[in-house]
Amino acid sequence: MDGKPSSSSMSRNFPLLRGDRSYQIHLSGAFILLSIISSASIALITGRVTIFYHDYVNASLPLPPNPQRQLEAEAKVQLHIIPDSDSKTECSEVVVTEDETTVKEKVNYEALVHPAMITHPNPKRVMIIESREKVDTSPFKLEVQKHTSVQEIVVISENEKDELDEVAGSGLFDVIIEAVPVTIVTGRSHISKLLFNCLEDKGILVLNFDKTTTHTGQDLGYLEVTDEMEKIGYESIHLYEDDINDFGTRREFLVAFKAFASRADWYSNESEIHIRLHRRINNSDLNFFDAPTMLKYQIPSKAIETAYCQGQGGDNVRKEDCKKFRGLNPQLSNMPISDFSVGQSGMGEHSGRGLFATKDIKEGQAIGLEKSSLSYFILPSTHQIIEEMCDWADQYDGEAYAYEVLKSISAVEAFKTGYGFWSTELGRAHSTVDSGAMMFCNHGCNGTYNFGRVTGFTEANVDLKEPPESIFRKPRAFDPVTERNMRQDLSSMSSTNRAMKQGEELLCDYLSYVGSAQYWEEDIASLRGQCDGSEVGDISSYESMQARS
Repeated sequence: MDGKPSSSSMSRNFPLLRGDRSYQIHLSGAFILLSIISSASIALITGRVTIFYHDYVNASLPLPPNPQRQLEAEAKVQLHIIPDSDSKTECSEVVVTEDETTVKEKVNYEALVHPAMITHPNPKRVMIIESREKVDTSPFKLEVQKHTSVQEIVVISENEKDELDEVAGSGLFDVIIEAVPVTIVTGRSHISKLLFNCLEDKGILVLNFDKTTTHTGQDLGYLEVTDEMEKIGYESIHLYEDDINDFGTRREFLVAFKAFASRADWYSNESEIHIRLHRRINNSDLNFFDAPTMLKYQIPSKAIETAYCQGQGGDNVRKEDCKKFRGLNPQLSNMPISDFSVGQSGMGEHSGRGLFATKDIKEGQAIGLEKSSLSYFILPSTHQIIEEMCDWADQYDGEAYAYEVLKSISAVEAFKTGYGFWSTELGRAHSTVDSGAMMFCNHGCNGTYNFGRVTGFTEANVDLKEPPESIFRKPRAFDPVTERNMRQDLSSMSSTNRAMKQGEELLCDYLSYVGSAQYWEEDIASLRGQCDGSEVGDISSYESMQARS
């Protein structure tokens, strides 16, 4: 969808109609598509471009071995214990040394600590909650200390949870780690609220579960915990597990983010995770955790999804999602994209290419499922990099180098905005672009679209200030179904809403393509302009800029 508008003469304020693919893109494909989209867009999508982007450059250099690095990091960390006594203000330093912890226990320590720590952009103040029995928590402290950003670690006993407000009086925490396995899931609302209030705005809570489900997906109480945490105010909640521990049994963990935007950091790509680990931790200090391991943690298990869908209660939306998104329906009828042809759209002079049926199509037909898995996914960080590069070039309009940057990145921007649709399912704005001819599906003005769910809203009657909930549904804090099937959800879930005749143009509903409340008013206003002929589409705008250059 459309990015933020710019007042620059080299404006990248591309309007919304995306079906207009230019001859210039075809003719200059060797330079624009191959050198820009292939090298930039593909790299941006995979995240590998991050190692070449301004302050990431130094991070791409190999880290020289430095045995003093960990010692220096430990020296600057303040370790405090809140003693189990009447004096809550006295603190004593704790000397942390790695004991002869078993390998299997180390897996648990790393799996509990590092996913949350590496997700937070800059964890400085960390709380660890230890058991009433004062079981040794030094291994957890040792793992936390490996992050060179950490300045203070505060350790409290379960007995002191009621005093958390006092503990947090000297400052909120970036990460709170409950090292004690959670075995009692009832009556935790008081404690959970206290922990929530102790977190800073980007704060992360980590819970250590013994087990949340059986291997067949029977819920052992975790749904009660996640429902409670969502009510308290946690905006993004994720369960993950590691099965390489105590004699082959799996250990499960929960991370809860105070801010929904933090979800984007949880879904960082492999390159970004490598960079964060490189900046904070010497890889030799980690025995089991690394970037590929983190990617595994990002997707909840099938057992968790099963328990979520089979759980008692749940609203109609959850039940519908469980029915709709858990894999492709084998009964769903699909019309291959080869049964469509590309031609001049009938939606207006500047609407560009359109997609036309070469045979009659029944109502309820999916289209192009065989290509849907090949869609381009431009993740939040990549999406942000593209926007920042365009903003930078706009800011320095007139400078020769800025012009060249904008000229190059505009091909990627036009590809993203002209053919893509936005979402915030991953925490911040990100884009999906159809990889096949479906990208030529134009908008059906005034509710004339024949592909996609009928909502009753059009660009003409929708409220510019408030997106309808039926179109712009806020993502749930905890939703393992969407997490496990997100690409399917973003790529292949629509079907025809009425029968189509041979030769009829396939039309989509672009209201559902906006995806970001931040740009709702701007994008809908632009869409109205395109429908009344006062504005042109993304690709036409891009072509005009290229022609002027």
